[in-house]
Parts: sequence; structure tokens; C-alpha cells
Amino acid sequence: MEKIVTTFSYGLCVFSLENLQAFLREEKIRSKKLLSFFQKKDKEYLASQQSGVWMPIPQINAGKYIIKVKEIDLPFGDEFEELLEYEGFHIKSTNGIWIGDIELMQPFEADKYVGESISYQTIDGYTRYSGFHYDIPSGKYLISVKGYVRKEIVDRKAVNCGFQFEFREVDEFEGYKNPREEEYDFNVASMKSGTVEK
Repeated sequence: MEKIVTTFSYGLCVFSLENLQAFLREEKIRSKKLLSFFQKKDKEYLASQQSGVWMPIPQINAGKYIIKVKEIDLPFGDEFEELLEYEGFHIKSTNGIWIGDIELMQPFEADKYVGESISYQTIDGYTRYSGFHYDIPSGKYLISVKGYVRKEIVDRKAVNCGFQFEFREVDEFEGYKNPREEEYDFNVASMKSGTVEK
């Protein structure tokens, strides 16, 4: 099954449930609105990036995105072109990684994360997915993110763009990169007109 995440919150996120919960306990963070919390609390947010608690992929168009992980999912086909690549972001995995809509952080509800995916039904009866679980072995990783768009946009209702993630294991983290910095533009859908249908 093609993994397609729908976001209406203009972002995606990558995290390990166990590590996120451990960070919240260690920092005595009680708020369930983690997205708002990390937007307001720079110290805690930057600490979460340095230690690989989670990675936001901010400021992308609302809509549907194909999600792929290198060496787990089939690569994007020749009908897609790569338009962006960033690398070196920290993530620590314990019992796997979730990739999904950044709205999963607002509110954060740990009991949602059961099985291999999180889904919901639209009022029209369609199934939409908020996130997918990947069995990334426990360890520390550097994330590479590539953004893809169809070469020919023939139907705005099709899923015309997506992201491929690669996890490269390392012994220790050194420094860190902040994906919210202006130098990173993840909005692959804006790089070609007519790509995203909500």
C-alpha cells in the first residue's frame, strides 16, 4: 500500500514515541499541545533537536503527501523528479519511528499510537491517514529528507508530491541542525504549480 499522509496543519513530523515521552518526563512538560509548546519555548525545542527527540517539517502546503523510507519502501518512480534534499537532522529511535501530520503534536495523545498507522474517516466516507510507523532499529540516526513532485501534473486530485526519508545510524550526535531555520524550505508542493489537492 502506498503510504499517503494528509495534513491540514501545514507540516509533518518525525519522532519515536518512547523517546518523546521520556523527554516530556525529564523536562517535566505537562502540556498536551506540544506544537504550541515547542513554538513558544526555544530552550526546550532546541534541546529536543539536539537530542533527536523529534523533527518538524514545517511550512508546507496542506494536502496529501506520499511518504517513503529508503530501503523499506519502493523508491519514487521515473514519473517524479527530486526538487529538494536536506540532511543531518537528529533522531533517536526506540521501538521504531512515526512519520505523520504535525497535528499529531496538537494535542499529543500517546494512546493513538497503536499498530502501523493512524487513520480517520472523512464525512464522505474516505479513509485518510495521519501517520505511519516504521520499524527503524533502536539507535541514533541522521535523517536525510528528499522532496519529490510529479514531472507532469495531469490531475490535481492525484497525489503529486512526497518525501523520502533516509536514516543513517551514528554512534553519537555532534552539534545539530534546526529544520525551522530559514535556510530550509521543505515546501516542495510550491515548487511546481497545481500539485496539491486537499
